[in-house]
Amino acid sequence: MTDFDAMADHNRRLSKAMLQSVFELACDLSGLGPFPEHVAHARGQAPLAQRLQGIQQQIVQLRAELQSLRAPYLMQQLQKLGIDQHSKDLQLHIGSGPYVLEHWVNLDIYPAQLATNVLWGLPFTDGQCRYVFLSHLLEHLFYPTDAIGLLSEIHRVLAPGGVVRIAVPDIAQCIAAYQMGDDAFFNARVEHWGGGDGNATRLEHFLAYAGAGPDPAWLFEAHKFGYDHDTLARALRVAGFTNITPSTYMASVHPALQVDSHSQVASARYGDRHYSLFLEATKD
Repeated sequence: MTDFDAMADHNRRLSKAMLQSVFELACDLSGLGPFPEHVAHARGQAPLAQRLQGIQQQIVQLRAELQSLRAPYLMQQLQKLGIDQHSKDLQLHIGSGPYVLEHWVNLDIYPAQLATNVLWGLPFTDGQCRYVFLSHLLEHLFYPTDAIGLLSEIHRVLAPGGVVRIAVPDIAQCIAAYQMGDDAFFNARVEHWGGGDGNATRLEHFLAYAGAGPDPAWLFEAHKFGYDHDTLARALRVAGFTNITPSTYMASVHPALQVDSHSQVASARYGDRHYSLFLEATKD
């Protein structure tokens, strides 16, 4: 029997290796300048640019094939969940990971209950959702393009009066800990999530936390940006929200959104403080 899950896992690992290889290729091309073209010409070989164009065309063709699979792939899952264009008052948990919320649509990459890629857009019609919960996902998206793109999609699928609750790493708190030389703050983070060889400096901790300089092979997992209250609120406003409210752990006024405890990262704390920043936004 063919093990398709093993094949998918292999493809994911291979794509990560390709990211690293493409970055290293770009570095080689920058370093060598026109010399490879001189050598190719002297040897009677095809220009390097022609070879690179061929590789690019293959990638574009493969992406087009995969893009054509999105609609049937998502439709199959939505039908299994009993969701169609007439469904209303959905509760959407984006970036659920292993933390499945009962009576919610739990969305993440495979093998989630609704397996997808949020960069494709959300597979719902306008105004289908009542609540959206988003915990420690936004910092894994490039800002502003991908992050605000997702927030705009959330605004689109929320019904008027619908609410999104967002938890992200609190970069302002991290900056304060760095400035004060609070090693205990960063050591406690390592206890929660691990951290390299265990000897990282405060600056190394902070920059990784804020998404600075992720290794190309780890772009899927690494933080790509950091948020304080003002920056996250601005992103929400750009996405169309005007009613934005700061919150704290498990302090939503909406009982359905008192779900922070279901997220291990949102629940992580240092002393009497949580590491996360919590905001809610209501669609007018």
